[in-house]
Amino acid sequence: MYFDGVSHNHQEGIMRDKIEAFDNAKAVLSQLGLPGSLPVLREEAGIYMQRTILGGSHSVVTYPPLNALQELGPRDHIYPIHYGDKTNLYVHIAFCETTCTFCHYVVRNYRGTNHSPASRIQGVARYLDALKMEIKDWSEELKASDTAISSIYIGGGTPLILDTSQLTDLIETITSHFNVVPDAEICIEGSPLTITAKDGLEKLQTLKQIGVTRLSFGVQSFDNDVLKASARGYSRETAFAACDIASKVFDNWNLDLIQSLFKGRPDEVWDNIVALRELRPPHITWYHGRFANTPQGKWLRNIDRADGFEGEQATLLGRMLIWEELIANGYHQVDGNRFVRDLRFIDPFKKSRTSVSSNLLGLGASAYSHVDMRSYPRCFEVPDGLFFRNSTNIDEYVARIEAGNSTVTSGLALDELEYRAASYVIGLRTGRVEPELLEFEQSPNTEDVAYYQRLAEKMLGYGLLECNYGGNQPVLKLSRLGMLFEDEILSTFYSPWVLEKLDGSAT
Repeated sequence: MYFDGVSHNHQEGIMRDKIEAFDNAKAVLSQLGLPGSLPVLREEAGIYMQRTILGGSHSVVTYPPLNALQELGPRDHIYPIHYGDKTNLYVHIAFCETTCTFCHYVVRNYRGTNHSPASRIQGVARYLDALKMEIKDWSEELKASDTAISSIYIGGGTPLILDTSQLTDLIETITSHFNVVPDAEICIEGSPLTITAKDGLEKLQTLKQIGVTRLSFGVQSFDNDVLKASARGYSRETAFAACDIASKVFDNWNLDLIQSLFKGRPDEVWDNIVALRELRPPHITWYHGRFANTPQGKWLRNIDRADGFEGEQATLLGRMLIWEELIANGYHQVDGNRFVRDLRFIDPFKKSRTSVSSNLLGLGASAYSHVDMRSYPRCFEVPDGLFFRNSTNIDEYVARIEAGNSTVTSGLALDELEYRAASYVIGLRTGRVEPELLEFEQSPNTEDVAYYQRLAEKMLGYGLLECNYGGNQPVLKLSRLGMLFEDEILSTFYSPWVLEKLDGSAT
């Protein structure tokens, strides 16, 4: 406990830091031309801070976007799938102990075996049995192509809501059926409630002993009002306790936060920054809140509740606060949302899930997969690549497994145009080598090359992209201004076909 005088001095110091931090963030925004250039960016470039999901996700993490996938009927042709020497593995656990008001993921409420009715307990057991059957089926496919698993991510949902025995059984099923490379990262998702539960610490220790190398969980905010509106089911104190437990078990753990939730404000961002100074997570992911047909999405469209959400200028101020303060506190900014204390904490799975040039196998309800087949021998006609997704209905997913049917209900064959679009959508985050700029005189100016060159030139003209010439490799990337609107800009580089598909689905 602090003496009153010391506590008062400490609070005064925090207030001075806050004033200085806000002034600095405003000054940096001013150097970037904000907020003065916002009308031009909105009206001419079509770039502004959006609150809705972008193609089926809260941020542009996949290409093609999930909402662009085509529904597959029972007679639709499924191309043979050829995984290469390695693929990453995602396993979806579709259960959470609370139903968050901002979440659009495919999950079902479940509070564990000690707090759930028998019907839900049986439903979870049935889902896990189906998941293990899918694992065994796919293991045969991968053995045939001699494919190894290079990383494993068990997400959801909240996998840590499962019993320890269920989790160990699942991981042992994965490692016994797949060829997992010796140094594979195995990451599992939890939550403050599951980590601080009576068996939370012991559960994490057991998971580490059987090979889990990384933990990821979201606190979303350390503000009690924001947490209550989000229906997270815990307070600021629980969030702190969860971080303390995580740090005792894992060297590498990620903490998720979400800016711009209901009742979120730049002051709340600052309070979260102060909390992070103390906690020092190895990896921080700080998303911008986006809402579809969720409770918070409906509140946003309700005139009586919309003022509970911050405006565009407040969001930009908050994002610059995040960037400047985390960098000042020793973090490396990986992209607009991710920060690491040390580069060894960079999450390899984030790279694989976003890039269609890296293979990903997703198992479980709603899980998506992508496979790049451009370099494989063509014994018969197949597309350059495939992006496909399991049923987003949990009961249908289980029923399909039990009946011996395919779980895939939507997908998209990828051609050269879609790979070109992906190279911009994914590559602009950290830098896209521009072969067309190098070989422009020698290469034909095809229609799709010209389309993306015009789009890139437009964004360059508004200062949203920048082109650096390091050696002989021109690199196109988001500028610092562009990073503030990262997802909005990246989504403009979706292929014309995908944009048309998304427009059609929106109507």
